[in-house]
Parts: sequence; structure tokens; C-alpha cells
Amino acid sequence: MGQDIAISIKNVSKHYKRYARPVDRLKEILLPGKSRAQEFCALQDINLEIYRGETVGIIGQNGSGKSTLLQIIAGTLMPTTGEVYVNGRISALLELGSGFNPEFTGRQNVFFNGQILGLSREVIEAKFDEIAAFAEIGDFIDQPVKTYSSGMVVRLAFAVIANSEPSILIVDEALAVGDAKFQARCMKRIREMKQQGVTILFVSHDSSSVKMLCKSAVLMNQGKILEIGEPKEVVNHYIALLSSDNPEQYQVNQSQPSEEIREIENHDDFVIDNHQQKALHRHGNQLVKIDNVKLTDLDNKEITKVETGSIFQILVSLTAKAELSDLVVGISLRNLMGMVIYGTNTYLMEADLPCLQAGEQLTVGFQIPCHLNKGVYTFTVGVHSEEGISYDWIDELIVMEVINNSFCEGIVDLKSVVRIDKKDAVYSHKK
Repeated sequence: MGQDIAISIKNVSKHYKRYARPVDRLKEILLPGKSRAQEFCALQDINLEIYRGETVGIIGQNGSGKSTLLQIIAGTLMPTTGEVYVNGRISALLELGSGFNPEFTGRQNVFFNGQILGLSREVIEAKFDEIAAFAEIGDFIDQPVKTYSSGMVVRLAFAVIANSEPSILIVDEALAVGDAKFQARCMKRIREMKQQGVTILFVSHDSSSVKMLCKSAVLMNQGKILEIGEPKEVVNHYIALLSSDNPEQYQVNQSQPSEEIREIENHDDFVIDNHQQKALHRHGNQLVKIDNVKLTDLDNKEITKVETGSIFQILVSLTAKAELSDLVVGISLRNLMGMVIYGTNTYLMEADLPCLQAGEQLTVGFQIPCHLNKGVYTFTVGVHSEEGISYDWIDELIVMEVINNSFCEGIVDLKSVVRIDKKDAVYSHKK
């Protein structure tokens, strides 16, 4: 098996026995020779190859076999037939709280789960503060997990996985449990792992996330792989499948899955550029320090949610550490996939900022009309000179959730208006 292959699945099937009554299972044990069960095929002849460093989305309706396939890849479930080859250490977030003992405290589960993932106790101790900071569950870290909310459980579970340095990451829809701020942090960490060359299998019902995050996608239905290809095309077929009365009309397309995925992975449509890679932290020479950034309404009341059609503000408070006369304050709006949706600064807007002496403070406000569709977005804030020297830059500091009572697709709600003209029909009749 080539070293470039991270995961290879050949002719994998998974069958379960279903009994109409519990007593039928007992009868089959006591009276062998006669099967009293119906066989259910959760997976049927799955063939798939995923190369190292690829990000692959797996989509399909509930019951299509996605979770079963991921459990087999992760090694928590054995296939009935077929072969599975995994080249690298896997970290998997499959089910809410999987791998956690509810009677143990969060701290104890961090060490227990970390060792299951292959980390030594010394490594876990060194990473513990970082894990706890990522989870942000406060004093609950020393309380039994059975007292946690579902959101707290997934926070802690992903915090352990995010710091386990896997070569293969599997995420199965569990992140949908977290709040907007946590989802933003998780997606940012997933993008960082993607840039570091981690192989990622991503299962989500959010088709936009699959299209933006993944380089290829796998469509599953009724335990079979129907298609492997470019995310945009596969998602479109998935949507068509949802409205289809006859899912079997879609032909299985597994002729050369590894080549298809590898070819798509070579495209640069969704690759984050070098500048964005370097902007995933705080940097600058600190001649100016950003003290505070707030998301507010027009009455300066701090908010976390913005409604489409309203106007909100980004207030940036800063302190000069030296005499400066060329300040430029800028903002950058991104979606959860890291795509820059909008960016501007005071220089582009021809807003002259005053000269500042060391110790002087300044607040700059950006009033922005919200044309965004519902979703979660982040703001990056930076201060630099007119020549581009970075004073202070904080990546994805503000998390904003947009709510929209109307329905539309995409990132932007353009508030289109429908106009209908009905003209009188003119009929002529000749004898």
C-alpha cells in the first residue's frame, strides 16, 4: 500500500441482524439451525481511497450509512466483510460524549480520552491548560461529565481532539451542538489542521460547509456510495436526491474514486493563500495595542446577534505606545470557512485619524448595514501604518450570528422584489 494513501477501503460491507421479538434471539441461540432474524445491510460493497492531506466531505440522508462508515474507519466498529487500511493516528469526534465516562470529572476524562488517542500522560499534562482554555467550561472541568450540558460535552471532546495532533481527523456532525462562538473556533482549528496537512473526513448536513471546506465529496444513500466528485456537483445531486421519489435512479459511480479525489485536490479553488495562513493569530510590533473590540447596535449596546436589514457597529478601542501620525484601522469579515466576505479600513474610506501621543487612546467605529444571510461570521481587526507596517492584528476576534426571518440561499440577502405584470389577453376569432 502506498505511503500517500491515508485510508483505503475495499469491498467493505456491514450487516446487522434484526429480530421482530427479543425472544427470537434467544430461540436462535437455543435452537440453532434456523435463522429467526432479518438481515439489514448498513453498508454494501464500499470502495474508497483517500490520500494524505485530503479533506473529504461525506453527505447523505439520515440512515445512508455515513456514521457506520466512519466508525469502521475509526476502528470502533468491525466490518462484516472487506478490508480497511488506515495509515496514521486517528482522532474522531463521532458521537456526543463518545469515549467519556459520565462518572468521571472533565479533568479525568481529558487524561483518559487523551491516552486512548495515543498521547502519553506527560504530553496530556503539558497540553492540559490549552485544552481547558479551548473548552471554556470553567470550574466544570472538575465536575462529573454527567452534570454537563450537551454543549459542554462537545466542547471538551473537541478540545481534546484539537490538541491531540492527529494525522487523520474525523468529525461527524457533533459540532452542530455548540453555540456560534464555539463553532467558529472549531472551524478555525479545522482549517489550521487542514493547512498542516491533516487528512480530514467531514460529515455535515450543512452543504455550504462541505462546499467551502472540502476539496471532494462522497454522496451516500442506502448504504452505497452513489458518487465521488467535486463538492459543488455532489451537493447539487444530494439536493436532487432529497426531492427524488426514486433514489435508485442515481447510478453508483465508483470506477476510479482515488483518481477523482486526487484530481480535485490539485485544484486551487478553495485554497487559503499564504497571507491568510499567517493571519491565524495576533501579531504586530505593538506600537499600538488594541484594547477592546465590540459588536454593538446603533445605541452602543453590545450584542451577539444581528438581524438581516439592520445596522450594526464594530467599535475598535486602541492605545498608542508611541507618537504616531499614520494610523490605519481595518476590519475583515469572514464566514466560518475563512472566506473573506468584506474588508475595509479608514484609509480606503478616506477617514483621517488624529495624531496620537504615547498613552493616548482612540475609538474607531465602523457602521455596517447587514445584508448577510443567516449564519455565523467572524471579524478580524487590525491596526497598521499607511505603509503597511503592522502595529496590532487580531484574527477572528469577534463572532457574530446573523438571523434572518426571510428565506434565501447563499451568503448575502439582496432583498429582491418580485414584480408580476398580468396583461389582458386579446383573442381573435375568424369565421
